[in-house]
Amino acid sequence: MKVPWLKFSLKYLSLYGLGIIALGLGVALFTRANLGVAPWDTAILNLKRLLDFYQVNITLGQSSLIHTTVLLLTVLLIGRRFESFLAIFPMVTISLSIDLWDLVLLPILMPGPLDLWFKIILFIVATLLMTWGLATIIISGFPPNVYDDFHLTIIRVFKIKSFTAARWFIEFLGIALGTTYALIQGQGLGGVTILSLGLALAFGTLINFFVTWYRRHKLLNRTL
Repeated sequence: MKVPWLKFSLKYLSLYGLGIIALGLGVALFTRANLGVAPWDTAILNLKRLLDFYQVNITLGQSSLIHTTVLLLTVLLIGRRFESFLAIFPMVTISLSIDLWDLVLLPILMPGPLDLWFKIILFIVATLLMTWGLATIIISGFPPNVYDDFHLTIIRVFKIKSFTAARWFIEFLGIALGTTYALIQGQGLGGVTILSLGLALAFGTLINFFVTWYRRHKLLNRTL
């Protein structure tokens, strides 16, 4: 079995690490902006709020790990590839990255209330950081984030031609799950806003834009 990420490359390993850091920061910035969060972050945030409502306290990172574990089992079931187990590494490191930014670093950097204009800037930066981070993890050739592995798996298994359309399916699945948690709690839609729906449409296009940019500059360490 040929596994491209077993070939050590400092360049792609560095990009992989930057992608993980960017994802964690993006999640934390979305929560600070409080204007709506990325599609799967609606599930992460709303599950945390649902469990908090029932006095079961978890962090955003732990909520992320719960969802990625379920997705990993799904990928293993439909994809049937041993290397999918390697997604455990980014699952754990992304979870830790989220909590590092959310609980440690951003409370120091942004201790007080934020103005609306600054929240809008954070929202835009978070969008670009997350989509760039996801694309960077994909092209690195190292074990993908489980959302990306799920994305690549359904493209391969169901022979989907459009990279963007497959990503739309992934993102709207996250919103549907986040909405379900909010409805169970019965106190609004939580992190799901009209901007979350916009992000679900934009994420696939933006990720594809960054992947295409990497491909154009011959920075691609896996077959897409």
